Amino acid sequence: MQLIFHVECTPEEYHKAGRRFTFPRPERCLHPECLMPIPPESHGFYTRNAITIDFAGRILIRRFYCEYCGHTMSYLPSFCLPHYQYTLEMIFLGLLCHFFKLLPLLFVLMQHLYWQRQHLQFYRRRFKANLTRIQIVLRNLIPEIVLPSDENDITKRAQKVLNIVTTGFNSIQAFSSRFFAQCNNSFMAPCKLV
Repeated sequence: MQLIFHVECTPEEYHKAGRRFTFPRPERCLHPECLMPIPPESHGFYTRNAITIDFAGRILIRRFYCEYCGHTMSYLPSFCLPHYQYTLEMIFLGLLCHFFKLLPLLFVLMQHLYWQRQHLQFYRRRFKANLTRIQIVLRNLIPEIVLPSDENDITKRAQKVLNIVTTGFNSIQAFSSRFFAQCNNSFMAPCKLV
């Protein structure tokens, strides 16, 4: 089970702090089948990649273990997306550049991040595939929001959703963390709505 916790530092600062970083500690097991009010034990770390324009390195992810149910929990910093090595800001910036046709900035991004066109194509397709789910969660997070209609032009719909995310939340990390808390998955996770 992965959980996201908010961090104020950059990926590089997080990396430099290493084991000295003040990781949050759950007060109880957060696995839905357990929820015992017993604090889980520290269960070491694992590493994962985090890549930004000016930093590429391996960061530590804190793990906890519930002695009662045997499940583990990993705490990801809010600049990460589960299963992605590029940081949340880089992926979101790539989406903004693509959908709003900011080609010079997109070219710089692709050059500095060593993105091939397939990277951006993957992110674009995943975002488009998840638009309906993103809209559903946005409706739950901000009930008074006016969402784009299910118009045929998916690019315009994506632009409207990206505008809502950039204006309705103080940062992409805030949106991503709240989205994850709402549906226990990232907004870029594969999804099929039934």
